[in-house]
Amino acid sequence: MRYSSFLLLLALIIMPGASYCRGKSEKELTILYTSSLNGNLDGCDCKGSPRSGLVKRAYFLKNYKNRKSILVDTGDIFNVIPDELLASNILEVYGELGYDAIGVGDQEFSNGIDYLLQKKDHYPFLANNLSICPDEKRCIIFSFSPLILKRGYINCAVFAVLDPEVFTLYPEELKEKIKLIPPVTAVENIISFPKTKEIDIRILLYHGSVENAIKLSKKISGVEVIIAGHEQRLVDAQRVGGTIVVSPGEEGNRIGILSLTISQGRIVDFSNEFILFEYMQDPDDPGVRKRIDRYREKLRSKLRSESAIQPLPRLNMRS
Repeated sequence: MRYSSFLLLLALIIMPGASYCRGKSEKELTILYTSSLNGNLDGCDCKGSPRSGLVKRAYFLKNYKNRKSILVDTGDIFNVIPDELLASNILEVYGELGYDAIGVGDQEFSNGIDYLLQKKDHYPFLANNLSICPDEKRCIIFSFSPLILKRGYINCAVFAVLDPEVFTLYPEELKEKIKLIPPVTAVENIISFPKTKEIDIRILLYHGSVENAIKLSKKISGVEVIIAGHEQRLVDAQRVGGTIVVSPGEEGNRIGILSLTISQGRIVDFSNEFILFEYMQDPDDPGVRKRIDRYREKLRSKLRSESAIQPLPRLNMRS
């Protein structure tokens, strides 16, 4: 009897320690990811191209319970048409939602190089293969190093690259002012960056086609997750060698939730789901809805003032 009691006591002493060790050897991380908002602060129930809008995503994220997650976007958050007022509202919402990183997409240049450079120090933009040359005398390296984040016991490095192909149809005037290191070279340089030695997970925000993201994953090692954006394809999480590749689809309508289990520096298990927001069904975030109303009122005021200063048409008077 005494021997049995001793074994029970020993088990009670050992079990908490064993559980603690298991928790540290198998770590869990959740990555929330979005892409291609395309300026959709609000959405619409448009036939053929429904858009939920940031107003729906914001409601979900503000009520999301897992606070040990990473929140990232692969770019093209701005409209392709220049609109600084819209862009500023979108950035302010992204700031309120606590985005950890926003990969620079080609549409982030829609308001001009100066606007993007002005915002880069106030919002978590990343582009580790990009330099911007505003004039002949200077070039600015956009992102010097990866973003290092700690979530619980997990150390993460987040970095971003643009595929040169996304600028194919852009005017020469813009292309002359941007310099892109080949994505493979940029990724290899980041992996060898000193601060990444103690990293558990490396997450690449790839602004380009899924096909090119997969090609990149086959050329390099040391990147555990690649999230692709730009071409707006919906691609579920898939393993390509030692890398998980995923893409969240069109018009910013979805948020992806990638759950990882990590042991001894590698992903031993993962699951992925997409949350699809619908304009007519999902609730609005009240704060973003107020922003939309103010934005529209400012647009109306601008149109009224511009109409007021337009000269009256000349009348062709005949005697």
